[in-house]
Amino acid sequence: MRHRLAQRLAVLCASAALLIGSGLATGTTAHASSSSLGGCRHPYVCLYERHEVMVGAYKDVTGYWQTFSRTDVRYAYNARHHGVAYFLYSSGYTSCVEPGRQASLRIQGYGNVTGIRIGTRSRCYA
Repeated sequence: MRHRLAQRLAVLCASAALLIGSGLATGTTAHASSSSLGGCRHPYVCLYERHEVMVGAYKDVTGYWQTFSRTDVRYAYNARHHGVAYFLYSSGYTSCVEPGRQASLRIQGYGNVTGIRIGTRSRCYA
């Protein structure tokens, strides 16, 4: 019984360390899943408002932030086969969506999304 309790405690501590450590990184990979958002095709990264209505589509790989003034961007779908999409927030924090993934861009404490930069890598922050 003592051994099982020690194992459970070790797993709990390891899980907590992973969660805490992921928040300390320079940027974060937005919580992603397969897409349920519609209307976005390769090679675009599409932005959606809270009712999942598309409000923007970007395809250019750049070394700079493409900024926008919308304050209602809530979701993104990266329909690209290669190339991550980085998002800049009003707080200065960033998040990332990998190819073929969708994500909520509302991250507590980050503020509104203010820009996008599409890169050539297939993995976030690699």
